[in-house]
This record gives sequence, C-alpha cells and structure tokens, in this order.
Amino acid sequence: MRCGTHDWSISGPFLNIQHKVGPIDGWLARGAALVVVAFPAIAYATGFFGDVRIWLLMMAMGAVSLHHLTSRWKVVLDQEARTVWRRTGVREALGAKPQPLELFTSVALYMRDNGSTEGLFIAKVYVVSLMGPSGALVLSHSDDRDEALSLAQAVARFLGMGLSVEGGQSRSVTARLEDAPLTEDRLPDLPYGSGIQFKQDARGLTLELPACGWRPEYAAQAAFAVVIAVGAPLILLKQWRQMFGMQSAASQVPIIASTLFVVCGAVFWWWVAREATSRWSISASSRGIELTRYGPWRGRKVMRLPASRIQDIDVRDARTKVSRGRGIVIEHDHGSELLGLDLSQEELEWAGAVLRRALATRASPASSPKAVTASRSCPLRTGGHRQEGGDSRE
Repeated sequence: MRCGTHDWSISGPFLNIQHKVGPIDGWLARGAALVVVAFPAIAYATGFFGDVRIWLLMMAMGAVSLHHLTSRWKVVLDQEARTVWRRTGVREALGAKPQPLELFTSVALYMRDNGSTEGLFIAKVYVVSLMGPSGALVLSHSDDRDEALSLAQAVARFLGMGLSVEGGQSRSVTARLEDAPLTEDRLPDLPYGSGIQFKQDARGLTLELPACGWRPEYAAQAAFAVVIAVGAPLILLKQWRQMFGMQSAASQVPIIASTLFVVCGAVFWWWVAREATSRWSISASSRGIELTRYGPWRGRKVMRLPASRIQDIDVRDARTKVSRGRGIVIEHDHGSELLGLDLSQEELEWAGAVLRRALATRASPASSPKAVTASRSCPLRTGGHRQEGGDSRE
C-alpha cells in the first residue's frame, strides 16, 4: 500500500513504512557514490587531480548521494516487542533506537498547518502520528487524505489503539459506528438552553438543528455585499461625473458597470443569507441517514445515505466547499457533510452520540404497535423562560 512517497505493508508482527525509491533514483544514488569513491584514481589518471573546482563538485555530489542512501524514511512497528523504530535522517540512521509503544496512547490523523489552504503552491498535508503524553511521533504523511486515512486505520488496528481523525474523538477503528442502540428508554437530556429539537418513534430518530444565524463572519460578509451593491455604484457614478460631467453619468458605460456591481452584491448577499438561515433536518435509523437542508432562502435539498455508505460520525473541526468550523462530520464514501456549526461542544457531542446510537439500532419486527414516540425541545437560549415545543433559535 502507499501513503504519499512511502510504501507500507504488514508482515506477521511487523508493520513497515519506508520511502518509496524508484529504480532510476536508486541507481543514480549508487552510481554517484561509486563515482565519488573512484574519483581520486580517475582524477590522477586524467590529469584533473589539481583542479579544485572538480574536487568541490565531487564533494557536493558525494554528500547528496550519501544523504539519499542513508536517510531514507523508514518506520518499523513491532507488535510482539511493542516497540517502534524510526529513521528519518542521517543522524537517526547512525543511532536510531526503538521506543516502547507504552509511550503512546492513540493514533491520530491531522492536517499539517491548519491555516493553510489547498492551492497551486500550498497543499494540504495529512500526517499520521502516534500520540502520547510526551508528544507525537510522525509515522508518515501524504497530500491524499484517503491514503493517509487508510494507513492510520491500519496502524490503529495493528496496535489495538484508538484513532482520532482531524481532532475528533479517539475511538477504536472496529467500533467507529458502534454504540449502544436506541431503545424505548428516555434519551439523555439536552444541554440547558439548546435549540435542538428531536423526535423518536418506530421509524427512527429525527433531529432538527437550528440555523447558524447571523454570526459575526456572516454579518461581515453581508455588510460587504451591501457595500458592493450600493457603495460601489455610488462611488463609480460620483467619480465618473467629476471626470466627464453630469450628463455623461447617464451614459451606457457607468449604467452597465453599476448594474454589474448591484447584481454581484445582491447575489453575494443572497448566498450569505441562505447559509445563515438554513436549517438541517436529520432522520437516522439502522437503514441509514437522510439529510434535509432547507430555509427561507433555500429550497429543500435531500441527501440519502444508506448505512453501508456511512464510514463515521464524529465531532471535530472540518472544512467543506462552502463552510468551515467545528461541527458534526458525517463521512461517507463520496466525501463528508458538516452540520451544526453554531452548536456548543455539549450539543455537538449529544447529537453525534444519538446519531451513532440510531445507526446501531436494529429494526424491530413488530415496530408499529409498540412504538414509542417522544418529542421534546429544550428552551431557547435567547429567552429567559422555558418554552415547551418552541421553534429552534435563529
């Protein structure tokens, strides 16, 4: 298997990770080292023994070839001896010692430099590490998240440790979606002041998550959209009138340019308002999850994910094409969905736990007659008194 420039494999009690070297690269490094070793004899025979520039060139080539031959990345995990041996540089190649696995408690997949964005010159690098109280030990890295995730899952299974994906909860790979099934018993209470509404019946669990609302970032984006739609045309017309006179302000060029500013600002404002006021409705059962997003500025959009396609439900920091933040991440075979960006940590953990429990629930053969329905919503945050059955907060 491959993770970036590294190959990894499991052989008995060993999991090996090492730098992938192509045949051409290997022969070039060995050939360069051989030329450097034989250079004194070659220089003496050809008459270049006294040329300082040739000696400097050979020394540089020898250093590069020695680096490539001795510092290639290699990690060995020994399941029987419970040790990890790693070599990533020349210094470690000469004195690398195995470390006990007892120093580490979990496996983590995270993104290096969380502030970086994927682009032409800056790429997201996903790192697989062993985590412990004393720090992290990097095992491998890749620009491909699927490659890094496959290795992280393999290491977690191999060592019997929990796996944390991008800051999420550390759980066993074999039990990423296993939890106590939902029963007719009462669900745990929501955190006080929560705007989440839920309903449990024979068909499964339905969660209604409140809209994100006009958070500071959305309010700033909306204000910027108003500046584009209103301020830019006014400034353009004023400058145009000062340069070409009052009558020229009614010509085609300033009118068309002002119209473009108004349209761009209105479209941007509509997009921000749609994101700020959209809600999520989540229906979960043993068959899978149905996600419905709707709002006053958005038509209803439904996504159905069968249980066989869902890979994990976690609470962590994530980024999608339109939003980023900490929320409930539902990973599936074609990507991930990010929900509940405006919820508190307690609300996110509650919602993530009940969704996993709903997926773990097995359908009852006699569901209708003995079905139990529970519908309840906690008081709104904005109110100073309890509101039973109230709407979600804005």
